[in-house]
Amino acid sequence: MSTREKILWFDATAGASGDMILGSLVDLGASFAAAKRAVAALGLTGVRLTRHTVVRGAVAATRIDVSIAGYPHDDHHHVHTKHRRGDHGRTLSDIRKIIAKASIEASVRDRALVIFRRLVEAEAEAHGVTVKSVHLHEAGAADAIADVVGVCAALQAIGPDRIVVSPMTTGSGTVTCAHGLYPVPAPATSLLLRGAPLTGIEAQGERLTPTGAAILTSIANAYGGPPSMTLKAVGHGAGTREYPERPNVVRALLGEREAAEFTVAAPRIPQVLVVEFTVDDATPQLLAYAIEQLFAAGALDVHTTPVQMKKGRAGHQVTALTHVENFDTVTRAALTETTTFGLRFHLEGRIELERAIERVATPYGAIHVKVGRLDGAEVHAVPEYEDCAAAARKHGVPLCMVQQAAVAGRRPAKPGAGKKRR
Repeated sequence: MSTREKILWFDATAGASGDMILGSLVDLGASFAAAKRAVAALGLTGVRLTRHTVVRGAVAATRIDVSIAGYPHDDHHHVHTKHRRGDHGRTLSDIRKIIAKASIEASVRDRALVIFRRLVEAEAEAHGVTVKSVHLHEAGAADAIADVVGVCAALQAIGPDRIVVSPMTTGSGTVTCAHGLYPVPAPATSLLLRGAPLTGIEAQGERLTPTGAAILTSIANAYGGPPSMTLKAVGHGAGTREYPERPNVVRALLGEREAAEFTVAAPRIPQVLVVEFTVDDATPQLLAYAIEQLFAAGALDVHTTPVQMKKGRAGHQVTALTHVENFDTVTRAALTETTTFGLRFHLEGRIELERAIERVATPYGAIHVKVGRLDGAEVHAVPEYEDCAAAARKHGVPLCMVQQAAVAGRRPAKPGAGKKRR
């Protein structure tokens, strides 16, 4: 396993939009052809990506234009929303279907779905409506889908181990939306930025769009200045407008450093997605089946906790852990296989033992034993239940006898035996 970590840093101190982020990644070296293929796979009629080299404030940069047939060629990257009945546009469900059926890599698809769910939830919260009531304007939705999927495809091509985002400049003043003038940052942008650092630099106009904020806050592992690393490549993604005080670009720096250089102050902590929901009208059989389906969908672990719900009703809280790339399949299983009408999710750090599976010969046949090690030293050895149960039934002996035989039949590694030699 390589000890080199690939670090990607985004400089959003001039602001950011989806097309600017995509431009910075393409300028950095990500395949523009791969981004175009991913967008073409969405089947969005009349949507086309083009690439240009431009200058913003004396800085050469890559400009990615998303042209949409039938709409004026202007800045579509601000997503307009509609909430009145009868309005045309795309809902989150429509966008999920477009992305889910596209012939793109699963990691690209799932990252894009996470970004869009956060974007639409922020729009719903900002306007005091349900997620189902949010309809993204036809052109704005197509442009945002292309930007988000293109960025996710470019990130997949670059493959960073860690993404750090600078403090972000939002701009100031007002922005014209479908419902009139709004203060900058726009309501949805403000909600997406909760927990993220802002620069406080005065800049007139909207510098950070909702789509840009959704992308950066969804992909960031950390926030701050340029990390300690050996710089390998630099990219600049250009915005549409020119501003007098600074170049209107997103800057991307790609570098490497030894894994040991991650300090206690900025650890690279593995993360898992925690999905939670409560039910008070599900039978035990339904819950048991739903848990099986959650595991089949990619959950790492699932457990239930008894809870007391409204009006004294007894219920269960179901908690599932999964990797981010399985977000869509696990949440879909939760919503379709149980009686819940909604769920919550958040990222958490996770530390786990190094794991290995050993095959142990016993008088009752071969049994697999899961071994856990910490710094090369063995701390746990647990026989696999299914193997032990099958052997106990076959030989007509108590389960505990098979488990004891599996533990006794193996030779535990000596402390430090699992460590790599230098």
